[in-house]
Amino acid sequence: MSDTVETGQPYALAEGTESVRPLIYATWLRSYEQNSPHAKNIPRDAFFAGHHRVLDKIMERKPLVLCAVLPEDPDVVLGYAVTEPEKALVHYVYVKPAFRRYGIARRLLEGSGITHKFTHTHYTFILRQLWPQLKECTFDPYEVFTA
Repeated sequence: MSDTVETGQPYALAEGTESVRPLIYATWLRSYEQNSPHAKNIPRDAFFAGHHRVLDKIMERKPLVLCAVLPEDPDVVLGYAVTEPEKALVHYVYVKPAFRRYGIARRLLEGSGITHKFTHTHYTFILRQLWPQLKECTFDPYEVFTA
């Protein structure tokens, strides 16, 4: 699967391998700490230590990790989605700031088989801005801990 962002930059969708896990953890933790109304009241050290364990729990579930990558260099990740399509569950979607507003996040979800009416385990200020478009979606942070 391959698309082109408006800048003319092509990208492809590929399943993430173990090699992208450090990037995912770093960007997920940093962006969630900065963009979550829930993380704002947690001391930074406590947040990073505690939420790292949450990500470990999610990754133990063997979610689908779909990445938007440069076709000529698949090690360059523009963004990713961590989902469980069989449950219509979205854990996190992240796109690097320079590549936002080109439809990459939507394409990552579509590539995961999730198009509407899903449950998400993380809530951010960005998602809140999109909430009118996501009326059929459900926020359930405790889904992380269900089997």
